[in-house]
Order: sequence, then structure tokens, then C-alpha cells
Amino acid sequence: MYDVVIIGAGVSGSASARELSKYNLSICVVEKEEDVCCGTSKANSAIVHSGIDCKTGTLMAQMNLRGNEMMDELSKKLDFEFRRNGSLIVCFSDDDMPRLKELYNQGIANGVPGLEILDAGEAHEM
Repeated sequence: MYDVVIIGAGVSGSASARELSKYNLSICVVEKEEDVCCGTSKANSAIVHSGIDCKTGTLMAQMNLRGNEMMDELSKKLDFEFRRNGSLIVCFSDDDMPRLKELYNQGIANGVPGLEILDAGEAHEM
């Protein structure tokens, strides 16, 4: 008999099992593939979400921010490569600017660090 049974050893299942292993629990992870992260996790985009696009004040916004903050320490502890290479949201016309500013303000309200709006010249210099 297990205290917790986790279905799937992808990123979410494996991370859940790791976190739960810190407690006095009997845990079973059930995976249909031959190894961890062989399904959807293997083909994901590898983006660690910042929380910029989450509705302010929601649990999702809080968890995106906290999960993002944890990645540097976790990559050192578990010895995997992790780079903070940033993200660029591009406007193709002036009509896109209100939505960009909305995302920027939402990100600031959510506590996302390092946000800035660049003009075309600044973006090209990157």
C-alpha cells in the first residue's frame, strides 16, 4: 500500500515524486515507457514560464514565478544545464503595442524581474 501513487514519470510526475520524497511517505511512480520523460516531456519546448502572461493574483502567476526562481538552484543541485536566455515578444505593427504594454504591466504586477520594452533599434542590437 502506498501513500501516494503518481501516474506518469514526465517532468510533472518526476518533480512531484522528488518533492514528496522529502516527507515520510511511501511513493510509487507508474510509467508506461522504458524511462522517465519519454512522452510529452521529451518533446516539450523547454520553456520555463516567467508568469508574464498569467492573470495577476492567481495561483498560476505565483507558481510560474516561484518555479522560475527555483531553476538556478535546482539545476546546480541535480546537475543539469540551465541557461537564462530570456524571451523576446515582438510587435510587428503599432497596433500590437497596447497588448505588449498590457503584458508588460501584468508581468510587473506579477513580480517578474528583468522586464523591459525595447524599440526596434535596441532589439536589433541584441
